[in-house]
Amino acid sequence: MRTPTIINGLKNSQKFRVIFKGDGSENDVGLYMTVKQMSEMFATTNARSLCYEALEMLASERQSTKSIVGLGTTIRGKQIQVDLV
Repeated sequence: MRTPTIINGLKNSQKFRVIFKGDGSENDVGLYMTVKQMSEMFATTNARSLCYEALEMLASERQSTKSIVGLGTTIRGKQIQVDLV
């Protein structure tokens, strides 16, 4: 049986980079992971939900334009950047 896709438009094995922007200091955090690892690797629900929403936004943008490989946005007052690797 096939594993269901977590985010429509992206493979579960698709690698991406996520950067959470802090207050402009050295508190910025960056990670490399796959879409499947996203559900296991975050320590907080807030970080996981921000990443999930940003990847959904990126996937919907890619449906209209395949050349888009990254997205930087603000969600609920937090800055996040996701890039496909």
